[in-house]
Amino acid sequence: MKNTLWEIVLGAALGGTLALTMAGAARAQYTDWQAIEDLGGAKEFAARRAELAAQAKTGYTILFARNEIPESSHYREDNDFYYYTGVQDPGAVLVMDNASGKATLFEPQQAGRTAQVYGANLLSQPEAAKTLGFDNVQPVGNLDIMLSYAAGGKSGVELWVRLGFPDKADGARPEVGRDHAWKFAHPYHEDVTSDEAPVKELAARYPMAKLRDATPLIDAMRNIKRPGEIEVLRRNGKISAEGNREAMAHAKPGMHQYEIEARAYEYYYSHGAQGMAYLAIVGSGKNINTWHYFNNREVIEPNQLVVFDFGASLDHMTMDITRTFNISGKFTPEQAKWYAVDLEANKATIALLKPGHTYEEAEAAGKAVFEKAGIAEQWYGWPGHFVGLATHDVMHPSGPIKPGQVVTVEPIVEFPDKQMHFRVEDTVLITNGEPEVLSSGIPKEIADVETLVGSEAKEK
Repeated sequence: MKNTLWEIVLGAALGGTLALTMAGAARAQYTDWQAIEDLGGAKEFAARRAELAAQAKTGYTILFARNEIPESSHYREDNDFYYYTGVQDPGAVLVMDNASGKATLFEPQQAGRTAQVYGANLLSQPEAAKTLGFDNVQPVGNLDIMLSYAAGGKSGVELWVRLGFPDKADGARPEVGRDHAWKFAHPYHEDVTSDEAPVKELAARYPMAKLRDATPLIDAMRNIKRPGEIEVLRRNGKISAEGNREAMAHAKPGMHQYEIEARAYEYYYSHGAQGMAYLAIVGSGKNINTWHYFNNREVIEPNQLVVFDFGASLDHMTMDITRTFNISGKFTPEQAKWYAVDLEANKATIALLKPGHTYEEAEAAGKAVFEKAGIAEQWYGWPGHFVGLATHDVMHPSGPIKPGQVVTVEPIVEFPDKQMHFRVEDTVLITNGEPEVLSSGIPKEIADVETLVGSEAKEK
């Protein structure tokens, strides 16, 4: 029956696929082939699919690409779809037979001059698709033909889909859920969000099928970084740290917050990053205590503290780094006192990030520093989050510390009434030995930070 199913789908799509084939067609516009190679090549993505299929065991896994192109921004694929395909094509769908591991990619048919204007997708490039590990690429209009045969023959066929929220470059799954809540609170909201629509339609069209949640399986895989991901994260750590160094070296009183952001972003982009992991935070003065301040339009006055939180996106992998400094290049005695507390907590936490310890133990080491300083009430739990395809990546740091995890450490000391906020944040790779600080390329010791700030102007 399985062979018959795939033959039926292939036969139904054959005419449309051949009609769209273009001689010498360029590669799909949004799919980054170099990124695929950096992450281990097509075989790596095939191995990820095979591992997911083996865990699901039965039925079919269905993952959806994004179906819209963002406004004034480079297209960035749905993280889960990208993790298992490496493909970036709006409207694409991955369907995998879990028993056999056979995968089919469904792509929108491009009408008229769409392919010429926006670039051909993989539907009209079968050879390119095969190179990426997909021998069977079909028009997305045939998706229901396949699913009707897969789910309609008997009751209880399992369809593994993401029932949890998606995440994005700058937001974790719960944060995307919060964004949905904001939409639904508006009296004129959409009936269902774009990421929830496919699951709603599947449930309505195939009531005889059993929807299973693939999210926990996906998250467990994504939480432990694979060799190619680790190498990309190392590169991104260097690019992001050097870009932030460049920005701090040019920082001086009287400049706008956005000038600091611009210096770093120019470095990221000119050194191969595809964009930013999240909007830059350059907080100072009256907005320094807004933890996620993105406007960056204010002038930075002499002796004001600056919280500079920024990182690049490289090959779909993110980075997260924060440094706090006095724009005039010298902390006041009170600023130096609290900066030292924050830094000590950062280092005490990182020191325990190795196998054989738990995240609770590492957190306790950082909290002890706050307690000693008399500000225990400012400790808000684990001071950070996992990092990967999303800056706030899947899962929460708890339990045993495992090699391959990548986590931030960012304790915060602040006194809003004094416009003080101190955040020293590093992204750390858990290894079999000592923790590897991926953001080590930018200084955090008080003397080194003071030497760096405005150093370009000082030399002139």
